[in-house]
Amino acid sequence: MPRVPRLTSAATVQGCREPACRLHSARKPGFQIRELSLTSQAMKLYFLRHAEALDGMDDAARPLSTRGKKQARQIARFLQQPAIAFDASYTSPLVRARQTAEIVLEMTNKASPVKLELADALLNEFSHRDFNRWLEKLPPARHVLLVGHAPSLSMRVAHLLGLASAAAVQLPKGGLACLDTEDQKTAVLKFLITPKALGM
Repeated sequence: MPRVPRLTSAATVQGCREPACRLHSARKPGFQIRELSLTSQAMKLYFLRHAEALDGMDDAARPLSTRGKKQARQIARFLQQPAIAFDASYTSPLVRARQTAEIVLEMTNKASPVKLELADALLNEFSHRDFNRWLEKLPPARHVLLVGHAPSLSMRVAHLLGLASAAAVQLPKGGLACLDTEDQKTAVLKFLITPKALGM
C-alpha cells in the first residue's frame, strides 16, 4: 500500500477505499467525508551483534570478555549522544547476547527502564521464515533493540534492506545496524557502526 502522506486531516468524496480513512458525518445530508489518519508507526530496529565473549566448552554459557564489556559500553555511549532510549528490547537467550543487551540498556535506559525479553527468534537456529513472522508480530514501538548472533543477524538485516547477499552487511562483534521500517517487512538503513569505528 502506498505510504499515506503525513497530514493532520484531509477530506475526500464518498467512495474512498483507502484503509487509513475514517468515516465522519458531514454537515449536509447525504454527504460523507473521510479523514485520513496514519495507521502505521515508523519503527527503528537496532540489530546489535553480541560483543566479544570468552571461549568455553558450553557455547550457550560463554560470558563476555573484559574487552566485550567495553565494546558494549562503547556502543551504549554512542547511542546516548542522540539520547536514544529503547521502548522494547529482545535478546537471544545465550549469555553473551543477554549480557550485551543488559549493559547497553543499563546506560541507555537508566531513566526509563524497559524489560529485556528473551527471544529464540534471535538464535541462529531460528528459520528465516519464522523470524519474519515473529518480527511482523512485534507490538508497536519507536526504538527496538534486537541482540543476536552471526551469521543470522546480517542475513536478517540484508533481507529487510532488499539485498541479495548478507555479505553486503558486515556486523562484527559489537556491531550495530539501525533500520527504519513502517511495516516490519522492508526497511532503509539509517546507520551502521562498529566498535572499531568508535576507536576500539
